[in-house]
Amino acid sequence: LEKKQEAKKKHNVVHKKKYLFTKRAMENGVLYGSLKPKEITKQILDLDKIEIKPSSITLNKEINKTGSYKAKINLHSEIESEILIEVANESDKKK
Repeated sequence: LEKKQEAKKKHNVVHKKKYLFTKRAMENGVLYGSLKPKEITKQILDLDKIEIKPSSITLNKEINKTGSYKAKINLHSEIESEILIEVANESDKKK
């Protein structure tokens, strides 16, 4: 029960939240390396001080292009959050 309450707290913070990542990408938007769950969990930890295991993140498809994505986070057997991921090209910032 304690784990479920903890999972619910995490859910309340991250659910439907948007996380922005800037990655090196080619002109056509293809990333030089795909965005991994480990990077996503690090970003959540840095921004929200919430620790999530990379293995609990489910990506619908590999994040290997710039754009918007959704990911599911399995926090508990009964609690699943959805986060929004925005991937921007690092070089777009310089323009």
